[in-house]
Amino acid sequence: MFNQTLYLMEMTEMVDNTIKRLQIERPTFKIYTTSIWTDPDAAVSSINFDSKENSLKKVAESNNWNKKYYDQYLAEGDIEQAELFKPNQYTRICNPADFELRDFEQVSHQSFSEGWESETEGECWTEIEPALIEIGNYAFSKIKELNIEDGFELAINSNEDWYDKTWPLP
Repeated sequence: MFNQTLYLMEMTEMVDNTIKRLQIERPTFKIYTTSIWTDPDAAVSSINFDSKENSLKKVAESNNWNKKYYDQYLAEGDIEQAELFKPNQYTRICNPADFELRDFEQVSHQSFSEGWESETEGECWTEIEPALIEIGNYAFSKIKELNIEDGFELAINSNEDWYDKTWPLP
């Protein structure tokens, strides 16, 4: 069973602890991207931060790796395969595992049990997604007041991707 009230308390506490830690431990860190994810099978959530410098570096590394395959498939005339390796023009990485401050703060949930996603064959997302969106709204309102980079964006995960619904600065 999912205890939404407890989940929201756990997540709000994680966000609040994160802000305190950032202000003390990393006061000059400029936040370009924030990712908050919940893994319903592991019963764990995490908040992750990336800088623009790290994001640009990771995008360049990815593009360099992709370019050799893109060029190879183009040379072979396989346009369809080449498109899969086409370098991108993005400045933001969207994989929290590659963020500069990945898993900056984590919470082990008491609000639901491990294996929830497997046990419900993914149906758990109908309950957890609205609560995660609520936490995204809460975190965005708090984090946008910190030391943020132009182009700042916050994202939460979904059953589709680790980086899905976003809150960009206008």
